[in-house]
Amino acid sequence: MFDSTKIKAVLWDLDDTLYSRKQAARLTFPGMFQTLLYPGKSQVQLEEAADYMMTKVHRNSMVPLEAFLQLTEKYPPETPFDYDACLAYYYENMYKFARPAKAPLTVLQNLRAMGIKNAIVTNIPKERTADQWRKIRTLGLAPLFDAIVVSGDLDIHKPDRRIFDHTAKLLGVSNEECLFVGDDPLSDIAGARGANMEAVWLDSRWEDDPFENDALVHRVHSVTEYFSF
Repeated sequence: MFDSTKIKAVLWDLDDTLYSRKQAARLTFPGMFQTLLYPGKSQVQLEEAADYMMTKVHRNSMVPLEAFLQLTEKYPPETPFDYDACLAYYYENMYKFARPAKAPLTVLQNLRAMGIKNAIVTNIPKERTADQWRKIRTLGLAPLFDAIVVSGDLDIHKPDRRIFDHTAKLLGVSNEECLFVGDDPLSDIAGARGANMEAVWLDSRWEDDPFENDALVHRVHSVTEYFSF
C-alpha cells in the first residue's frame, strides 16, 4: 500500500482516472445526435441511440468511426452523416459533462495534506490540446496539482518515458520517488514502469495481467484499495 516515506509525488492520468470519460460521452451523445443526425427524433429515441452507441465505443475512444457506422446502420440518419462534424461536436461539448470522480478527489486532498506533490500527465493529440485544457478547467482540479502536463503541448505522448522524466523534473523529485496512477496498461502503466516509476493500475476491464510478476505494479479497481489514510 501507499508508502509516504518512499513516494514523494503522485502522477495521475486524466481520462477514466480522475473522471469517467464514458459517463461524459454518454451525456454528450443525445445532443450530438439531435444536432447532426436525428433532428426529428424524440428525446426517448435519442437516448436509445446513445445507449446503443455506448455498446460500440472502444476503450481508448468514445468516438471511433466504426461505432458511428454501426449506429447509422441501425438508426439511419435523417441528415447526411459527417464524421468530422461529429468528432468536432464531441470535443467541443464533452467537457461540459466531465465531473471529478469522488474517490480520486478524496485521495488527492489527503495527499496534499500530507505534503505529497501531485501532477496530471494526460495524452491528447496536438490539435486537441485546447480541448483538454478546457476539460481540466471545467473539472476544477487544477488547485490540487503542482504540475499539469498535456502531451500535445510537448508533442511527446505516453508511454514515451520523456514525458514522465519531464514531469518528475517539474516536481523536483526523482523518478524512483514517483507513483503513477492510470487506467491504460500501455501508455500509463508500461510507460511509468519504463521510466522507473511505481504504478497503480486502475483496471476494470482487463482479464489478462501483463504485470503479474512486477511487484511495483498494484492492480486495483478503485484508488481507495491502494490509498488508505
